[in-house]
Amino acid sequence: MDKGRLEAFSDGVMAIIITIIVLLLEAPKGENIADLMAMLPLVFVYTVSFVMIGTNWANHHHLLKLAKRIDGRVIWANHFYLFTLSFYPVATAWVGSTNYAMVPTALYASVNLVESLAFILVEKAVIAANDCAMLSATVGKGRKEILTILLELAALGCAFLPSARFMSYALLLAMTLLWIVPDVRMRRIYEKSVGV
Repeated sequence: MDKGRLEAFSDGVMAIIITIIVLLLEAPKGENIADLMAMLPLVFVYTVSFVMIGTNWANHHHLLKLAKRIDGRVIWANHFYLFTLSFYPVATAWVGSTNYAMVPTALYASVNLVESLAFILVEKAVIAANDCAMLSATVGKGRKEILTILLELAALGCAFLPSARFMSYALLLAMTLLWIVPDVRMRRIYEKSVGV
């Protein structure tokens, strides 16, 4: 399969997910500042979700840029990854409409955790399909991935502690900061491969 088709499909799915999240935002019901302020919980979690999807898109793009070959493992790992991303709108809406209640916060952290595990599967599938020693050596260590999983597990644990629930979001934001600049490891490998 041409990797361009996989990239285009993935880009389209991620664009639709962001669009659905945007559609969660409605105009305030009244005309007062209090009506606008009532929307802040949803606006905050919407912003976090938007940044997370955008960060996922950038890192997914950089990973696929390194692939020369796409096989069935990559396609199905990628489908599973996109499937996990598709839960962001539901988790975002639930968190925003319940003012960060325990179960919605736990679901939101779980979506992040499963999505990260799915991205690791895509990384491993791309490495296996392309037999890229540089990519394997760099990503294979998985320090960034392990730290991501640990932060997300901690965020999930904090979701069940009333006094630490907002810590879940701080941990998820910290995890996003690890990835917000497209993976430097991927950029270095790409530059070496094209002789930049």
